[in-house]
Amino acid sequence: MARPSDRNVSSWFFDLAEALRSGFSPSEAVAMADGVPSLTRKALSERFESGSSWEAALGALCPFLNSSEFSIIAAGERTGNLASVLEELGSFRKESADFRRRIKLASIYPLAILHFGALIFPLSHLVEGNTAAYLVSVGMVLVPLWTIVFVFGLLSRLSPRFKKGIQSIVPIVRSYSINRDLSRFCRTFAACAKSGIPIAQCWEWSLDAADSGRLDKEGAEAIRAINSGNQASAAFSEKGGFPHELRQTYKMGERSGELDKNLERVAELYSNRAGKRLFQATLVYPALMLLVVAGFVVYKVFVFYMGYFDGITDLAQ
Repeated sequence: MARPSDRNVSSWFFDLAEALRSGFSPSEAVAMADGVPSLTRKALSERFESGSSWEAALGALCPFLNSSEFSIIAAGERTGNLASVLEELGSFRKESADFRRRIKLASIYPLAILHFGALIFPLSHLVEGNTAAYLVSVGMVLVPLWTIVFVFGLLSRLSPRFKKGIQSIVPIVRSYSINRDLSRFCRTFAACAKSGIPIAQCWEWSLDAADSGRLDKEGAEAIRAINSGNQASAAFSEKGGFPHELRQTYKMGERSGELDKNLERVAELYSNRAGKRLFQATLVYPALMLLVVAGFVVYKVFVFYMGYFDGITDLAQ
């Protein structure tokens, strides 16, 4: 069965949130919500009719969800705040879908120019009747291009860690990824803390929701500190993965007893930062691609006319 797209999963999350807010039962909500295959909706509905929890039902029948989404849903179910959590997940998925769509749309023009140049500039080979040379010239540009696109697309689909690794080294996108992960950590932690879930469990689920190797090491130290009878902030390090404002906000929340409210506030900060970086990335990288393609076209024009003038010089001699 084909995996539903991010846009479809986003629509599904939003529909579920709306149905639950309207008072429908879980069985009725999943039966009505669109975006995932009908067989999946039917199977989920039957699970809920038999008394299954959201965590168990989705874990068994929704392999298209990632581990962080399962953790966030589990936290939302325990807090009684599932509708808001599902709406938040819908926003995350919509954000990912919008990012891909913007990049694809912005890439159409430079890629069209690249293909046009690859097909047009070797036409002299066809004029000379050398079809094989023409195909080789075109293939030297297009085959590596589409091989790279295919390999990156396949690895990103098969390995989320590969995708995260690429995001961690690309300027602007790296900042987007870091802020998005911090936002997910804070929102999940706030939801868990509201429900009275043990603080160590809050940390575990929030780290899983963030799915960030950058946070895992310091997070594991915080969990060990809690299990040893200390506060999590005792394990914070200036060189750790958590930024200064989050460490300070967490420490203040520990002392004031308003950890959930503090983390909700800082989550909004990171969410806004992620949105700004996403917008910047969709402007900068397509523009860079266009410059690279334009440079390639200028180079090919230069080579073509150099050969043309050399040919005229030879004839003149």
